[in-house]
Amino acid sequence: MTTELIVAIILAVGGWVCAIWQFSVNRRWQKKDKLSDRRYEAYKSFMKKLDAVNESMRKNPNFIFGEMESFLQVILRGSSEDSNTALERFLQSQFDMVKESTMPLLIITQEINELTLIASEELMVKLSELKKIVDDFYNETINCLSLISAKDPKSFKTLETIGHENRMLEYKDLYKEIVRMMRKEINVN
Repeated sequence: MTTELIVAIILAVGGWVCAIWQFSVNRRWQKKDKLSDRRYEAYKSFMKKLDAVNESMRKNPNFIFGEMESFLQVILRGSSEDSNTALERFLQSQFDMVKESTMPLLIITQEINELTLIASEELMVKLSELKKIVDDFYNETINCLSLISAKDPKSFKTLETIGHENRMLEYKDLYKEIVRMMRKEINVN
């Protein structure tokens, strides 16, 4: 074999090795980009849902005061029977409003479950902590709601225990940490 032939074979093999190496590196980068895009879409969706849930948990004060106003009008105008009926209706509407406010907690739990498919291990730890806080709040709310009766106005005192300040501070700190981690995972620093 001549030197030219050996050099040509080495160059051909080297070219193939280089091409295969470039292909594998390119493929690896494409997978990373695709995963980053998937994470971006999932995290964006999660953040939008979380914002919508947070907004829905804040009740319109006009709704609450509107119920109170109609209740007070009946009391001021009506007999004791009308007052009792109005009080029961008012308490039932308040009970329904509180019960309806637990639905967003279920939505947050569903969204967290969806993120478990795509999140990194570090983020999974934080999402588990968030899920624990949400589940704890949901269980406490359901427990309080089970103790409330529309016919017993004093039973509504149990709602005062919901939403301890420590839990809310923990939620806010955890939320900030999750956002920071999400930004890191999609290469936005």
